[in-house]
Amino acid sequence: MKAFTLIELLVVVAIIGILAAIGVNTFSGFQEKAKISAAKKNNANICKWVLAESYKCHIGIEDILNGQDTCSSISAGINNGSPTIDDKTVISIIDGLKGKFKNPFGANYSRWGDQAVKQKVIQGGWNNDRDLGYTMLDPKNEVGYFKINVSTCTKLPCNGDTWNNTNDNIAVCLIKWYP
Repeated sequence: MKAFTLIELLVVVAIIGILAAIGVNTFSGFQEKAKISAAKKNNANICKWVLAESYKCHIGIEDILNGQDTCSSISAGINNGSPTIDDKTVISIIDGLKGKFKNPFGANYSRWGDQAVKQKVIQGGWNNDRDLGYTMLDPKNEVGYFKINVSTCTKLPCNGDTWNNTNDNIAVCLIKWYP
C-alpha cells in the first residue's frame, strides 16, 4: 500500500489555498458589480414608474401612486402654485413605493433601514457616503409644473450637486410633472 508523502499533501493544500484566495477575490468583485448594477436598475425603474404615474393623469386615471394621491389634487396644487405640492407628491411617491425597492447595499444608515427610496430635502442626502444605494427624490416647484430629480449613488464617494451632476457615481434622471 502506497501513501502520499507529507510534501505531496502540503503541495495539494497550498494549491487549494491559492485557488480559494483567487475565488474569494473574484467573487467579491462580482458581488460589488451586482450591487452597483442593482442600484442603477432601481433608479431606472423608479424613474419609469413615476413617469408612468404622471402620464396616467393625461389619460383620465384619477387614483395614482398606488392609491396614495390623485391627479386632481396634484394638478390643483401645481395650478395654484402651492409651495408644498412637490413635497406632498414626493411623500406620496415614497409611500406608493414602500416595500417595492430595497437598497442593494443594505441598510447603510440604520435610521433609514433598507427601503431604497427617500426624500432628499427631508432626509438629507448627497454629500454623505451613507447615501450609497439609496434613491433620493429631490423636488422643485416651477411655474406650471414641478420637477423631480431622481438620484442614486452607486459607488463611493456620494457627493456633489445632483441638479448639475458631474459625479459618475450618481445615476440621475429628471422628471417634469405637468398638470
